[in-house]
Amino acid sequence: MSAQPAEHGHGGGRIGLPPMDTVQELRAALRAGHGFPGDAERLDAELAAQLLRRVPVDRLDQVEEVGTVVDLVAVGEIVAAYRGRVHLAADRDAADAIDEAVADLLARQGAE
Repeated sequence: MSAQPAEHGHGGGRIGLPPMDTVQELRAALRAGHGFPGDAERLDAELAAQLLRRVPVDRLDQVEEVGTVVDLVAVGEIVAAYRGRVHLAADRDAADAIDEAVADLLARQGAE
């Protein structure tokens, strides 16, 4: 049985945003320039780190199969966070506020 994309429409609900109901769609959206600079690479790195976590040797007896144990809640949280970043970047007012806050923080660091 194969998983089917959810019909909840997290991705394409906003005008101009691509669908982001699967990890592949989210990755494609980030690679197409939606989100913030570097998000595509950070998403891949965070997912890889989570998906490659291994079971400590002293806990193998607690796992039915030897190998990788994936925390699907953590994976879901990562995906939701990056989907939110795409939505945030698409909101010009929010993106402008973020740019202003970053500029302010950089100016403060430079003054120290």
